[in-house]
Amino acid sequence: MLQKNNLMAFERERVYECLNCHEVISNPLCPECLSFQMEVWLSSLSSYPLKDKILKRIKDYVKATNNLEDDATPCVVCGKPQASLCPYCFTNYIFALLKCLRVHREILREFLQFFNYDFEHIGYSKDAEKLGVI
Repeated sequence: MLQKNNLMAFERERVYECLNCHEVISNPLCPECLSFQMEVWLSSLSSYPLKDKILKRIKDYVKATNNLEDDATPCVVCGKPQASLCPYCFTNYIFALLKCLRVHREILREFLQFFNYDFEHIGYSKDAEKLGVI
């Protein structure tokens, strides 16, 4: 009987997958909350010339991902059901954007210091090591 009750509870539990990597979202932070934190971080770079361009691209990406979400898990920060990307995929996009814009190595290093969701050290952390930023 206990096994049947556990199975029924498991069937009721909803699993949300990342729209990009299709892995289960285990750290449900929505792109809006993460981008807000990135905006705060970027504001400390007040004299950096690409700051506005980076912010615009991040906001455009967040807007595009919000339009894709049919079924998203609630964000642990804001509570809105809009965590449709895992933090890894979102920060991977931002890291690639920063590299593409050829930002200074210190900015890449600082970004990874604050926003590294490559917990398994198999994605952009490896790339960052090759670039010498971590």
